[in-house]
Amino acid sequence: MSTKWGNYADYHGPNHAPGSPPSIHVRDVRLTLIDRLGFAFKGKRCLDVGCNDGTVGCQLAFDFGALQVVGIDIDPNLVSQAEELLALRASRVRPPTDDSERIVDYFPMSAVLRYGRNPAAAPSTSKWPHVRFIAADCVVSTDPAISGPYDVILALSVIKWIHLEHLDEGLVAFFRRCGSSLVSGGYLIVELQTWDSYEKSIRPHTAPHFAESLKQLKYRPETSFTDLLRNEGLNLCATSDRLRRRISVYRKA
Repeated sequence: MSTKWGNYADYHGPNHAPGSPPSIHVRDVRLTLIDRLGFAFKGKRCLDVGCNDGTVGCQLAFDFGALQVVGIDIDPNLVSQAEELLALRASRVRPPTDDSERIVDYFPMSAVLRYGRNPAAAPSTSKWPHVRFIAADCVVSTDPAISGPYDVILALSVIKWIHLEHLDEGLVAFFRRCGSSLVSGGYLIVELQTWDSYEKSIRPHTAPHFAESLKQLKYRPETSFTDLLRNEGLNLCATSDRLRRRISVYRKA
């Protein structure tokens, strides 16, 4: 199926781990890898660019202990799915008591399906989990929530689509925005989509409307991104090739 913005239904599928897209209860292998590299999300303010259906954003809050999460996606339909997932996961949480801490995924899925979602668990900006999803184009949006400041910005399997949509100038603008939205010492985490991935994206069953955009691009992910990010004060500090796509971490000076 072709797609306007690259919002594939199997976003969490075989590009990241073998097999079919995992259950929403299985931790994203990319987040697990990043955490094990020493870049923990616990207690951090995170921006998830290209949040898709909200799986990553919800896991950051519920499973990895992020203090605050904002997810942004250009597709309002996906943002609606993300909000549904957030409400579902919030309804399964057992609130903290005097004798025990909060327990995530305490109530079984069958309870939610049978009795419906818990209205008292509805997420808000004033109580845990501090998660918000925004339907907007991260390159041109003026929503102040995108400006941070953030401790971590994640750009997982999304930069290719930003690049094709906004060309080289838009890519630079995106990197500049990431630099300005991070705190000093904050991290931009990139899942690299290589140039052959760009070329595959314009096939008839994916996003053929980007064919003309592809011809105009001079910057290449394998050779240009690190220099472009360095120009914005973001320096490469770690990489991993353990997954099918390279994970690169850039630190704001």
